[in-house]
Amino acid sequence: CWKYLSLIMIVATVLSLCLNAYQFKLIDGYLKDIQELNDTHHTRHSEWEADRHSVEECQIEIHNKESHMKNRETEKTKLEQEVTRLRLLREKQVKEAEQKRDQEEQQRQQEELMRQQEEQQRQQEEQRIQQEEQRRQQEEQQRQQEEQRIQQEEQRRQQEEQQRQQEEQRIQ
Repeated sequence: CWKYLSLIMIVATVLSLCLNAYQFKLIDGYLKDIQELNDTHHTRHSEWEADRHSVEECQIEIHNKESHMKNRETEKTKLEQEVTRLRLLREKQVKEAEQKRDQEEQQRQQEELMRQQEEQQRQQEEQRIQQEEQRRQQEEQQRQQEEQRIQQEEQRRQQEEQQRQQEEQRIQ
């Protein structure tokens, strides 16, 4: 039971770590994309400043820049939402892991208590068996003593009988 439970816990831990690594890599990629967008924005901005020749071109560039900034803000907002969602998910996973760990600790303590109770019962049973064995041995000793006493009594009778017979023979 423990082997499977520990195997499941190891698998869950590995999966959780892999998910965290994947999420970290995903966020890192988004941050690089944001930096790349920032770099691209600065590069384009410099190029646009240098290439402006007319009001019409400036208006087009301003319009493009505004569109780009809106897209960028939208992406930034989405990324912030994703980061927030991932943080909440991670916190939830940590809380669940803590709860699971607490439950497992409680279960382990209960099992340890049950094991101790079973051990006490086993020891009590062993003591009862030992006491029973001692009682049987005492009874056996008493029986043997009784048999010895009977044998001694029988020998004494036989000796007395022999003595009587010897006396009878002397008398005759």
